[in-house]
Amino acid sequence: MERRVILSASLAHATTHSLELTFAALLLRIGLEFGADLAILGLVANVGTLTFGVTALPSGYLSDRFGPRAVMSGCMAAAAVFAGLVAASPTLPVLAVSLALLGAAIGLYHPAGTAMVSTVRQRRGLAFAAHGIAGNVGVSLAPALGTGIALFFGWRAAYLVLVLLALVVAALVWRIAPTREESAAARASATEAAPGNGGGLPRSSPPEQRRWLARPLLLIFFNAVGMGFIYRGSLTFLGTHLEQNLGFSIFGWSPEAVAAAMATLALLTAIPGQLFGGGLSDRWPVERAALPIVLLNPLMLALMAPASGVILILCSAGFVLTNFAQQPILNGLIADYAPEGAAGRAFGISFFMTFGLGSFAGSVAGLVADRSGTEPMFYMLAAVGVALAVSMLAVAAGAEQRRRAMIARGATVAAGS
Repeated sequence: MERRVILSASLAHATTHSLELTFAALLLRIGLEFGADLAILGLVANVGTLTFGVTALPSGYLSDRFGPRAVMSGCMAAAAVFAGLVAASPTLPVLAVSLALLGAAIGLYHPAGTAMVSTVRQRRGLAFAAHGIAGNVGVSLAPALGTGIALFFGWRAAYLVLVLLALVVAALVWRIAPTREESAAARASATEAAPGNGGGLPRSSPPEQRRWLARPLLLIFFNAVGMGFIYRGSLTFLGTHLEQNLGFSIFGWSPEAVAAAMATLALLTAIPGQLFGGGLSDRWPVERAALPIVLLNPLMLALMAPASGVILILCSAGFVLTNFAQQPILNGLIADYAPEGAAGRAFGISFFMTFGLGSFAGSVAGLVADRSGTEPMFYMLAAVGVALAVSMLAVAAGAEQRRRAMIARGATVAAGS
């Protein structure tokens, strides 16, 4: 059943991000047809990204109420309908509405899909990593798939292909993914100790009363907001920072081409980053696994700020690796610290914060970069990373106290018997 979980969630995750980013890949071609400049196209794109974040909240409730499989397959079916509306849009206002509906549909995916992956018992961290890598594949495929089809058949044909893809994935998810009852049974068993995480220690040590306003869960949600802020702020200006500070060219390429190539190279480290974070959380208690990564992440950002040349490339790759290594660990913490039976709602809140509130980083980072340059902007993001590291240290310290208390109680019981 765990293979069914990972396969169905990975297919839907890759498709979600392909649908999300195809408009960006086809931006100029769409602008030419409708006679729209980049400012107008940016506003149209922003409508879709806004609804993408907002519908994470109802998705969490729906996932807990009807099960992840129903939400995921419904998400893909609705995405197919609205991608068809995008392809058929006769005017720019209709296109904006269609993109808003498409964003709302695919925004339903993350809480449901991640909640389903959280039911994996054996090597859950690597399951989260595989799920994340599938999303990275979807991000990577969107420009190639969309542009390749548009070159021969036009941009509308690219969306029609996505309609077919979403329908196929909707059917596969309904066929492959576990039912609500199977997911509930798996989630119950997933709370047990994970093998291989340090001699049979509990996978995590949340408070006995797992409440919405419990301090550790609030700190974990704070990390979700901060991660989204750093992710959006850094990746928005990574290419610009590289272009301005690399200071060399190769093969006769222009500085812009070199910066784009190096940014792609750095972003590829997201894949080993996901695997590193997932593997670490399978070997160590999840709170401990978070510590080296949240400490290294702001360090990489701070080193990126003044760096140039090869050092800048290495630090950029190190930042991307540690940034994406946090994802499977944070997802594991949310699953374990959420109130009983509320994993979907907890992921709904988390992804709303990551994609919704975190999206303001583009504006904030842009203001800092415009006034002072990208170097102070990366220092600002490093300061946010330090705040996240302090909050995660508090989560880990509380978990360590509970873990020691549990061991002490076990030793007392053993001595008494």
